[in-house]
Amino acid sequence: MAELAFPFARWRFAGAASLLGAGIGGTVVGALARSLFDDGLRWQWIAQSPVERRPTLLSGMLLERDRICSYLEQHDVSCPNLARWFVPLTGVTDLTGRSLEWLSAPDPPGAEELLDAYLASSPAAPDPAQPAGGRVQDLLETARGMLAVSGLRGAVMVLAHAGHGNLLGMQSSLTADGVPGHDLRADHEALFLHVAAVGVTVTLLGVCCAVPESWPGEVDQAGFLGTAVQLTQEVVQAANAVHGLGHAQPAAAPVKIRQQRRPSRLRPGALVAADEVLPDIVNAQAVIAAVKEYEAAVDGWWPDPWAHGDPKLASILAQAGARSAFGTVMSTYDQHGAVSAVFGARMLLEEAARFTWLTADPDDGTFLERSKRYFDEFRARKKKTIALFTGNGVGQQVARQLLKLPDNVVEGPDDVAKGRRPLPPIDQMLLQMGAPYPEPGWLPVAYSLLSQVTHSTPIGLTHMSRFLGDTLHAHEPSPEMLALALDTACLASARLLGTSGVLLDHGSQASQDYALELLGRAHAVHEAARLVHWLD
Repeated sequence: MAELAFPFARWRFAGAASLLGAGIGGTVVGALARSLFDDGLRWQWIAQSPVERRPTLLSGMLLERDRICSYLEQHDVSCPNLARWFVPLTGVTDLTGRSLEWLSAPDPPGAEELLDAYLASSPAAPDPAQPAGGRVQDLLETARGMLAVSGLRGAVMVLAHAGHGNLLGMQSSLTADGVPGHDLRADHEALFLHVAAVGVTVTLLGVCCAVPESWPGEVDQAGFLGTAVQLTQEVVQAANAVHGLGHAQPAAAPVKIRQQRRPSRLRPGALVAADEVLPDIVNAQAVIAAVKEYEAAVDGWWPDPWAHGDPKLASILAQAGARSAFGTVMSTYDQHGAVSAVFGARMLLEEAARFTWLTADPDDGTFLERSKRYFDEFRARKKKTIALFTGNGVGQQVARQLLKLPDNVVEGPDDVAKGRRPLPPIDQMLLQMGAPYPEPGWLPVAYSLLSQVTHSTPIGLTHMSRFLGDTLHAHEPSPEMLALALDTACLASARLLGTSGVLLDHGSQASQDYALELLGRAHAVHEAARLVHWLD
């Protein structure tokens, strides 16, 4: 699992870079960057004490398995091939989790704990005029310093908005002359690439410290790593000139480190018996065939957003963002960048759940009340993000500019209702979206499984690697993960494209027929996919 970390990080960085030139999937780049940022924090932490901390990969996998088991129990969902989800690689020794080494491994820190610990260490800003030292640890310290942008907590919020595909995240794609949902505004693109480049470099250096035996003997390590750090510095300098955040100052007060509560015991289902491990024999070809028919239906009708006057921004972003994210899925699922397809599918699923909750009740009063909650949620998030920037060394003007919409977009009010009600938890909205299915809870479980890849957990690492013959390929998704990504991408995009199309075209018959056609085609994809991923 440690040796897979850098190939997986490099794969995601390559996916982000290719999307920038493709003109689609702008916010998927933000999601990939957030993932690489978290990886960098994890691997610089492991590198500080490799012998003690590397085993947290084992306990981390057990904790994620336990979390998936809890979703299955809580939502009364069956999963006949759960062993495949937990042990997708049958050619690797001891992935069952039953050995003493797994059960005695220390628990890993959560993402918030890693960020707090990083900020508490106040890494020094690297001096571009001074070459980094030749030792791996010296290079790692230099690279760690490149992550320390001013207002880092605010920057992490911007990354999180893009990663979750929400309204604020989609606004990263709003430019004066670009295509909403597809392109990226310059300052956000610079921030995403800054974080992604440093994240993949820190992951590389952390892995070199944690598993030095994995370095290929035919490659000059000092020269390769030194060049990687130098090139990363060039990216950071160029990005700083665009996003304007600069390097963070040392913390003025001690940073409180938030620790997550660990479960007192594991569910038995988190441990897999050796005789329960299933072979890797299925494929997703039938799913792919159904998805291509769905893709043709997606391209069969387009709303004219301005046919009825100025459209609502949320509807524009839902329509354009869904087309962009679904286009990313279809452009990458069978390519070297297949990991981007999983990120796109998870973003679609999450925003479709919010949009379903927002528009599900035809009663005008309910819709108005939910609309108020929906927009208040993102007004509050915007205010919090600006406060995190300005409270951590970023000027008010720079902070507001990072979240300002282009001049050709009319901004709504910024006021947040007193005593506002937050949006329901994502699980609750996914359950509502899954109501038509025999097991509505399959969608929260699916979201959790997709999150294993987007959070690059040990389970995610093993699902994005596959033995083909006797060779382990570190860029090949398992059939189960591929089928789940394609299934949820079709279901979610059908909801987003259909509903936003009806809103933009004022309920025309063409828009209603289009929405029904997409749902029918998405259902056909699900019927094929459930024979591979075995949910619902």
